[in-house]
Amino acid sequence: MKRKIVSICLIACLALTAVAGASLAYFTAEDTVDNVFTMKGIRIAINEEFVQESELLPGLDINKDVYVSNTGDSDAYVRVHIAIPAALDDGDPSFAAVNNFLHFNFTNASVNAGQWSRLPEMTDGTGYRGNGEGNFNYYDTTIDGVEYGVYVVTYRTALKAGEKTATQALDKVYVDKSVDCEWDEEKECYYYTDDKGNVVYPTDFSAEGDGTLAIKVVAEAAQTATFTDAYDALNTAFGIPGEYDPWTK
Repeated sequence: MKRKIVSICLIACLALTAVAGASLAYFTAEDTVDNVFTMKGIRIAINEEFVQESELLPGLDINKDVYVSNTGDSDAYVRVHIAIPAALDDGDPSFAAVNNFLHFNFTNASVNAGQWSRLPEMTDGTGYRGNGEGNFNYYDTTIDGVEYGVYVVTYRTALKAGEKTATQALDKVYVDKSVDCEWDEEKECYYYTDDKGNVVYPTDFSAEGDGTLAIKVVAEAAQTATFTDAYDALNTAFGIPGEYDPWTK
């Protein structure tokens, strides 16, 4: 008998607009969440705790909590794809990374057993192995002409109708404290540098070349019935991350 797969996809976007002044990078941020889509009893919503028009300065943490709620009638497994412009993050979670202009954090509680996992396989213990101790569930993609690195975070406990994830998939966002801003006389625009020798222009991370930075978030949900765990359900319903692209499918 063929298994019926029920799935849903929800997209949100965090926009960070870069504004340069003097010798310090200056950022403002806006946040929007798209409407929720419904299919056969599976319904989810992204719940965000984020102050609109926050100023994102080098070394300053900005609270950006991302939760997912099951607002439908059926139990569901959920995961999120967090896309970071590749020019600002090279996919290495350590502070020794070659390029970590932009950082984003999670809490210790969020990767405990039964909570979010940043790994590509189901685990019972911690859902995080970084600094060369294990691979993240990670892939590269291009969105609107901009290269992104995408971190996939899976919630390992099934959400019952009306429940929200107990912890957040994303906690804080901040620019590395070493990031500085300088003026390019020849190109007549600002560019950004850090203490590792990286140089980034707005065209490297902005589709319009105007310095607008977007962290894109896609939330997905699939039914729990007939599946053994969250990875089985979501990989069957949507595919294995990296083998499909939720922004172009």
